[in-house]
Amino acid sequence: MPSMHRIKDQARFLTFEEYQVKEKEISHHFLQSSLWGCFKARHGWEPCYMGVFDQKKCVGLALALLRKLPRNFLFAYIPKGPAFSETEEAFLQKSLAIRAALKNKYGRRLLFVRMEPHKTAPELPKHMLKKKGWKKAPYDIQYRYTRLIPLSTEEAFWQGLTSKQRNKIKTASRKGVRIYSLSDKDAVAEWYKVYTETACRNAIFIHPLAYYEDFFNTFQSSGTLSFWAAFYEEEMLAGAFIIHYREESLYMYSGSSDKERQRRPNEAIQWAAVREAVSRGSFLYDMWGVAPPEEEHHPWAGLSRFKAGFGGEVAEFAGCWDYPCRPLFYRAFIAAEKIRRILLAFRRKGQRRP
Repeated sequence: MPSMHRIKDQARFLTFEEYQVKEKEISHHFLQSSLWGCFKARHGWEPCYMGVFDQKKCVGLALALLRKLPRNFLFAYIPKGPAFSETEEAFLQKSLAIRAALKNKYGRRLLFVRMEPHKTAPELPKHMLKKKGWKKAPYDIQYRYTRLIPLSTEEAFWQGLTSKQRNKIKTASRKGVRIYSLSDKDAVAEWYKVYTETACRNAIFIHPLAYYEDFFNTFQSSGTLSFWAAFYEEEMLAGAFIIHYREESLYMYSGSSDKERQRRPNEAIQWAAVREAVSRGSFLYDMWGVAPPEEEHHPWAGLSRFKAGFGGEVAEFAGCWDYPCRPLFYRAFIAAEKIRRILLAFRRKGQRRP
């Protein structure tokens, strides 16, 4: 006699093509998209596409990025995922299903699973996760805090700005700044110079130029990326890569020169980017990272004040959560990673200008 009980929430591995079909049906963040997995595959990660099924129905998705370590070990990182928005208990069960599938496939090679859900801190069932062996990671990979701006119409956004902010935007045009949407790959190299200046000012980690050239090629060809830049007398003063994905626009990578800052090129770029976001049907504009509200002397404090000028509210996300599959090796990895991050912080500090 067949069992009367159904087995719910089983995770299965999908092909790239299968994942592309399922992602059309389930709401998810850009960093859980098949395109992001394809892009990261060229930069040191192995994408692992997964679906969570209740019987034959796909009820969740997870793009897990695998990073190989010495001695054939690896760990799995799920950026801004897994992708499902249900009750706390449902989230827990689906997360456990994904974790179990990864452990079954990779066995003792898998040191730990790290997920960074696209959920705010209050939304995540922390107490339930801890009971099942998850623990808060010692650091986060994506931003912990960001500024989210709801979008409706261009006029509503403009009227929501302070008169001082509107004046800053107008200043750029009055002082000869010109804003362009660029499609030329060669301009990425010029942008990277000002992006490097920004990284030094704000102690931000950046990738080599080739990473951003590939980013530009991949997402511009898919129609997902906009590249806005501000010029004064034929010199690029600032530039930003904006991602438009599933009714949300992300201010992902941006840089500005120390030159001619009084001409307000950054404010003008934001205005152009928001107008395009509205025209594309986005309902939310993510400023992609701000300083913790209580840390006035944080390296991002100035950047955060700039972003605050465009309205919206600061949201705190839940951050990274780890499940150690090999506890002893996991602790050794975390200790080594802490040392690496300390050394990297010292190097960044040395690169910052006095």
